[in-house]
Amino acid sequence: MADFVESAKHLVSAAVSRTTWEAQKQLRLRSKQGEIDQLLKQRQLLLEELATAAMTLYQQGALSQPQLARICASIQELDADLRNREQQLQEIKNETYQPAQFAPQPTRDYTPPPVASAASPTDQTAAGSGMGGAPGVTGASNNPRVADKVPCPHCGQLVRARALYCSSCGKKIG
Repeated sequence: MADFVESAKHLVSAAVSRTTWEAQKQLRLRSKQGEIDQLLKQRQLLLEELATAAMTLYQQGALSQPQLARICASIQELDADLRNREQQLQEIKNETYQPAQFAPQPTRDYTPPPVASAASPTDQTAAGSGMGGAPGVTGASNNPRVADKVPCPHCGQLVRARALYCSSCGKKIG
């Protein structure tokens, strides 16, 4: 029995020793991670200060490095787009409901299609199947989603007709 107690004491002592070592290791890890996080914060602050200095030099016309000048010009372009969107947002917020604007409007410049007399069976089949119309016209060209897309001038991918940026390459359109 004494051997069992001695073995249990040794096992508990080893477990306590291992647990203490693991706890100290975790404390060292957290301390080191805190130091790294602090250095990353300082780096981010310095990068922001560098960006501010570069933008100031660019706005004064004193930035001669082309790559930095290109980045600054892009930032200014995005700032202008941002201000424009914020103004549009404010305009939308300031809109008020006008009940009259949703009332049905009279139809103008409408001429009804000519009334066709007895159509041939092939005309009726084409009209009934939805495949009639101008020769060479496919169903895809009648799709409004396809008609509202244009190719990106930079990469050629189809984008919305009024898109400001290409969703494929990310470059500004127009």
